[in-house]
Amino acid sequence: MNKENKIVDFSSITEMLFGDETNIKEFAKAAIISFTDFQHQYNTYLLSGDELNFRKAGHKIKPVAQLLNLDLVLKEYESSKASFRNPKSNLIIENYVANMDKIIKQVLLELQHIVSNN
Repeated sequence: MNKENKIVDFSSITEMLFGDETNIKEFAKAAIISFTDFQHQYNTYLLSGDELNFRKAGHKIKPVAQLLNLDLVLKEYESSKASFRNPKSNLIIENYVANMDKIIKQVLLELQHIVSNN
């Protein structure tokens, strides 16, 4: 995977875990579960208009996203969260879902690469 195409920044995790490959892989495995769960919850709750559970899902993923410097995830989440205050068309909501799916797919690929290759 080309370094300039990566969106996950594992440098702070590597530093926190003192470069221990076993712990880094375990963190990446846990992050895969977290982002997979988040993706499902994001899609479900945004499409159904369930703001409370949507916010809970975002609250759970924010610390992991911040640790991995995933501003794309955070910005997309915040943009879509605003749709609860200012209702958007179904097409716009579906675009939020498609954009987040694309971002999370890339995150999961990069995390899986860490689990498989380190």
